Amino acid sequence: MVCVNCSNEKGRSMVEMLGVLAIIGVLSTAGIAGYTKAMEKFKINTAANQISTIISNYNTLMLNSPNKNDLYNERVINQLVLPVEMLHEGKCYHALNGRCSVGHNLDPTKDEFVIRFGDLSKDLCVNLLSLPVTESALRITINKNAPGATLGSGGGKEFKGAVNISKAAELCYEKDNTICWVF
Repeated sequence: MVCVNCSNEKGRSMVEMLGVLAIIGVLSTAGIAGYTKAMEKFKINTAANQISTIISNYNTLMLNSPNKNDLYNERVINQLVLPVEMLHEGKCYHALNGRCSVGHNLDPTKDEFVIRFGDLSKDLCVNLLSLPVTESALRITINKNAPGATLGSGGGKEFKGAVNISKAAELCYEKDNTICWVF
């Protein structure tokens, strides 16, 4: 005998399905936030490695070069100082998706090597200023640049030595920061 009005239904109710979807939504949001933070940390570490590589390559070149003037040639810097991944169509870009420049101080009377990382948000600026490389620089300048302007042009906030995170937060602008390390 077959039961005609039996309510032996299988499956889930609408309330149960909505509950599951809500849980999935919460977990997805937390996962995306964690992934974003992990990617930002990865990019900062990559930028720190790029700066260290530039300094190391430059120092090696200084030790092995009889003529220091050759070291300030853009071709030499692009081929021997900058990591390959930083060059795109002959222009320098750092791991934090901004412009960079590496070379001799723009003031020809000074014998200084300069690294500039531009187009930085305040958070990225603070993170880069708290890197150990800050301690070995002769001086550091923070400039606020208009998009497309030459990196490091104009006056800026200059200091020497390491800074803590709260001091770095005071030095960095809300956006469009360029950090200039002078060695």
